Amino acid sequence: MANSFITPSVVAREALVLLENNLVAANLFHRAHTSEFTGAKVGDTLTIRGPASFSANEFTSTTSTQNITESSVSLTLEKHFDVTVGVTSKEMTLNLDQFSARVIQPAVVALAQKIDTYILGKANGIYYNVGTAGDPLDSLADVVAVDKMLNDNKVPNAGRVCIVNSQTKNDLLANVSEFIHADKRGDGGTALRNAELGEFLGLRFFMDQNIGSHDTAGPASWLVNSASVAVGDATVAVDGGSNNPVAGDVFTVAGDTQQYVVTSYSGGTVGFLPTAKVAWADNAALTFETTDHSMNIAGNPDGITTALVPLELPSGASRAEYIADRGLGIRVVYDYSASTKTDTISFDVLCGAAVQDPEMLVRVKG
Repeated sequence: MANSFITPSVVAREALVLLENNLVAANLFHRAHTSEFTGAKVGDTLTIRGPASFSANEFTSTTSTQNITESSVSLTLEKHFDVTVGVTSKEMTLNLDQFSARVIQPAVVALAQKIDTYILGKANGIYYNVGTAGDPLDSLADVVAVDKMLNDNKVPNAGRVCIVNSQTKNDLLANVSEFIHADKRGDGGTALRNAELGEFLGLRFFMDQNIGSHDTAGPASWLVNSASVAVGDATVAVDGGSNNPVAGDVFTVAGDTQQYVVTSYSGGTVGFLPTAKVAWADNAALTFETTDHSMNIAGNPDGITTALVPLELPSGASRAEYIADRGLGIRVVYDYSASTKTDTISFDVLCGAAVQDPEMLVRVKG
């Protein structure tokens, strides 16, 4: 006899707790816009307004009024992640703890990994970068370089985080003594006991095994094919090269010390960010970084915005529940599959993420 207490509502509440406990990136980055999506579906887009930017001037005898100009970015619900599990009558007789261990937890862990992988993949849109491709952070000087770039970019000190992959965590703990000397870090050893990196140089360090890597196509020998690339431009015509650039590739241009990141490539035109800091001469060489690298992220969590939004309850399933709390939510649907002749429970989430303010983030190569 099925356990009458294992209802969609009970399962959804248990699943939501497990989802929050297994997420890293989704728990760190900004997700206050979730409530602005109603009746949402894949492909829905919301325009997110960024903060206004002003200049502080010294007052003499008169003042000038500045217009309120806000930046904006589109947040699209790109992903609908689902785990559907076939359950037997025997499994439905388990108590909640047993059912959670055998069914809910593995399903939610799989969802959490997909969500974090998706969000962290947005690092391709972060155009400031620091570190050496193929060489994870493994020295005090490497960490100081991250801190310096954030400071140079005037990223607010409060709330800074650094999310790294497992190899970087290993190298930091093995080679940077400051990460394991609790008396120098002032955290009482909590981070060491919990096998976490803790806080150092104003950065809260987290390990996420879902950090992605950028696989460059190895573009080479490309030249500026335009004499009109001016300060502030975000596209350039190129020619003469091999291996087309891909989004996320890092490059420099002869005569310009700024590093740029490819946002798009089509028909001999490269889109890039940040916008050109100096004018580029015709036939100036583009030098691309051709070594693959991990995409660790450091900066202020408000740089990326995320949303895990409510899903409507299906009319074709009589037993379903959507549970949400603090910007996170998950839907649980009990159903019967006629094709496989089994009862099923599905866990699904609808989510989107976007780089809202790339000026607040850096890609930490490794």
